[in-house]
Amino acid sequence: MNLTNFRFTLRQLARSPVFTAMVVASTALGVGATTTVFCWMQAILFHPVPGADREEQLAVLTTLNRDAMWDCVSLPDLQDSRELRGVFADVIGSQVTPACLRIDDRLEWIYGQVTTANFFTALGVQPLLGRTFRTGEDVGAGQHPVMVVSETFWRSRLGADPAIVGKQVELNQHAFTVIGVTPAAFPVTMSGLRCDFWAPIAMHQEVAGFGTITPNRHDRWLHTQVRLQPGVSRATAQAAVDVLSARLAQTHPDSNRDIRLRVLPFSESPYGAQPLLGPVLRLLLAVSFGVLLIVAANTSNLLLVRATARQKEIAVRLAIGAGRRNLAALLFTESLVLALAGGVLGIVLANFGLGALEAWFPQTYLPIGFAIAMDPMTLAFALLVAVATGFVFGLAPLWHAHRTDVNATLKQGGRSSGAGASPRLRRVFVVSQVALSVVLLAGAGLCVKSVRQIRQANFGCDPQGILLAGLRIGMNGYDEASGKGFYRELQQRMAQLPGVESAALASWYPLGFEGTGSHGVSVAGHLPQPGESDSVMWAAISPGYFPTLRIPLVAGRDFTAADDEHGPRVAIINEAMARRYWPGQPPVGRVFKDNGREVRVVGVAADGKYRSLNEPPRCFFYRPYLQGIPDLNLAVAVRTHGDPAALANSVRREIRALDAGVDTWALIPMVEYVKAASSAAGLAARLLTVLGVVALVLAALGIYGVMAYVVSLRTHEYGVRTALGAAPADLRRLVLREGLLLAGIGIALGLVLALPATRFLASLLYGVRSFDAAILSLVSVALAAAALLASWIPAQRATRVEPLEALRAE
Repeated sequence: MNLTNFRFTLRQLARSPVFTAMVVASTALGVGATTTVFCWMQAILFHPVPGADREEQLAVLTTLNRDAMWDCVSLPDLQDSRELRGVFADVIGSQVTPACLRIDDRLEWIYGQVTTANFFTALGVQPLLGRTFRTGEDVGAGQHPVMVVSETFWRSRLGADPAIVGKQVELNQHAFTVIGVTPAAFPVTMSGLRCDFWAPIAMHQEVAGFGTITPNRHDRWLHTQVRLQPGVSRATAQAAVDVLSARLAQTHPDSNRDIRLRVLPFSESPYGAQPLLGPVLRLLLAVSFGVLLIVAANTSNLLLVRATARQKEIAVRLAIGAGRRNLAALLFTESLVLALAGGVLGIVLANFGLGALEAWFPQTYLPIGFAIAMDPMTLAFALLVAVATGFVFGLAPLWHAHRTDVNATLKQGGRSSGAGASPRLRRVFVVSQVALSVVLLAGAGLCVKSVRQIRQANFGCDPQGILLAGLRIGMNGYDEASGKGFYRELQQRMAQLPGVESAALASWYPLGFEGTGSHGVSVAGHLPQPGESDSVMWAAISPGYFPTLRIPLVAGRDFTAADDEHGPRVAIINEAMARRYWPGQPPVGRVFKDNGREVRVVGVAADGKYRSLNEPPRCFFYRPYLQGIPDLNLAVAVRTHGDPAALANSVRREIRALDAGVDTWALIPMVEYVKAASSAAGLAARLLTVLGVVALVLAALGIYGVMAYVVSLRTHEYGVRTALGAAPADLRRLVLREGLLLAGIGIALGLVLALPATRFLASLLYGVRSFDAAILSLVSVALAAAALLASWIPAQRATRVEPLEALRAE
């Protein structure tokens, strides 16, 4: 960039503050949107484990069953994968869990991870204070009550005590010794969550309040990551685990027959924020680049208008000996200055927008947290995008200058008749802007309509009026027998609260962020279909669960208090399970094996939505919690006639009246809880709407700019028409017709492009087809109205042209 050209450019831009402001602002909107989305992708997809050493060597190890459902890894399978030393430098496992912290007399629920002992060393995370886990501290149930805490937790809860190492903290009524503090840059290996502490898996019972570490390959509960050996690709690692999967399926057919280990990049992790937000962020990045194209087209139009106005200046420069290369350098300097100014402002806007993702995330009891921040990579990306955008819109004035005829321009005195290729090019830019705006607004409209459909959807249950309260009583010294007594009395107390219609208990509720467990199911005489898995999702529930959630029972009966450990083992299945195992036959009274133990079907519940709204019908069964609580962790559902949130204090009071040491770790209206299933569509709708409105405004500005310039070029013509008797309405109609014609061509082209483009939204839509005539019609009307408004002001200006002044100026 020549210093002389730079100074001249600054003086020129200062003389045109409105033009400069429009270009810088539109560029800032495009760069800001793209940078914000890129920054989100950096944190969630590309660098989900900040603070880890050599992050590019990390990958996710997970399992895929025959139903194409992702799952975690069992501890024995994890240990077997460590034998692949040729491809894996290390293999680590962890699980996120809440725990109850006591500081003085105050109880507080916090989140942490139980991990294998090599967790921090494999990730290359060095402690800020103290040490991390030693080899062997993950072996021996309950023998290693040590914990590492986060820097944030250390500062906010422990007073940043420099001598904290070696001191004890009470967690779930157990004393844990703090052995180290991790730096704040390392939040957790589960993208989208924040954790306050880490403990070895040997302390799983004490931290999670249930379960023991057993060598059971059916228990797939560990989120597993691997560090690849230097120079080893994921494809090579996958080939090695394929061999391991085949060996495990042969040696352990009961647990591993249909299980395949998979090595995935962190961006494709089946758990954490990646599967939820990954598709949305990829879509938004494409959309934000679409906005950038609109910005480039809009700015190109403005620069073409400016270049036409400077036509005489350009001709004079060429006439007195300025080379076209020097002229190109001057014009590109102007484009680059505008682009960089817009890029800097865009970075400022992006910095304000980084928190939008977390702010718009659905309400949940989980510790949602994204390590989103501007880093050098993001800043470099933003400046690169700004420079690339400047290069693109800088081509238009350069092309115009290259086509300048010096002699003709000087003979005309710098006037332009409006003929030639430049006006046609400006119209092409406007049509392109409108077409792209149609695509963006159509996508936003489909997502908004999908969210409305979700609100009216049949989930298979009715979440309205229900308050959910999660409990973990294993930490309070309860065993299975005393836990059943606690929950039985709690259900009775909840049902007797004023304004409560009914109450129920369950180990899991549908459509939340967390999945439920699955058991192996077998039925005598049933021949599995190709690709059919024997793994079926299930939940432990109380009597009254179905009426409380308003899930219809289509056959048989509900559970009763008699369905306890002394009675026969019973289950209620859903319709999908009945169709799979007993097609065309009454399923009530039939027997199936649940993890090898016989269970009799006493009822059939209607199918519902369990993990997502777009899922096909899935097999599901329910067992009475009185015949066995899987982990002493149940959540009570209280249905009320009024606002469920108003019951929160009453629910807490009844829980503490039953046991003063027990507190709910999650308290949320079920309406908010099930929003997890539509969170991706909701985020897409909000963000696409914002980008769509930006595109609409830019398209309107583009139409306005072209029509305003057309009116300025045709001032003489309008003066002559007026002198010959043309009415103001005739001139207004002339201008509006041209503006609406451009918009009409753009809308038609946009509708053609929207049909294939909106198909990429299919995974985010519910109850809406990618082709929706109502949405496309509404978008067309909105853009036509914007074009009419943008053309109206220049049209009014045309009606005010005085014939004598126009002829005198000419």
